[in-house]
Amino acid sequence: VDIRYDLQQDRVVYLVKSLSNGRVVDATGRSLTNRKPKWRRYGGNKHPFICGKTDNVFLVEDCPSACSVSGLTTGLALMGTTLLDEHVEVIKQFKKVYIALDKDATSKAILMLKKLRNYVPTKLIVLNKDLKDMQIGERNEFIRRYID
Repeated sequence: VDIRYDLQQDRVVYLVKSLSNGRVVDATGRSLTNRKPKWRRYGGNKHPFICGKTDNVFLVEDCPSACSVSGLTTGLALMGTTLLDEHVEVIKQFKKVYIALDKDATSKAILMLKKLRNYVPTKLIVLNKDLKDMQIGERNEFIRRYID
């Protein structure tokens, strides 16, 4: 993962890289204060943020969650709860997909499951606790329950 700091806006910035060639295609930044918007996309590219290099992928809402799973599997941040066609094209390159959105996004996750399972084996995981908020051991044990 390549993380930077935006001094002017006081944001932690995650560089978004192309899955195919690893080049930076965009960046997304999270405010470290109460600045609005909380998350800011720096460019217009719709490529998801990806962290990790395994054949399986956990679809999550944000970059910190994607980073938090990358020790065991690939994390892919939708940067929200909307599955874009550009995301689907990237996701189709993985062998297995695990949708792990926050509990309040379960209805959207079910719609994602219905769409993605047409392209790649997909499983829905309902989270009681955000992955990035879990302790490392707890998170690793949780992930190992699902990945092959």
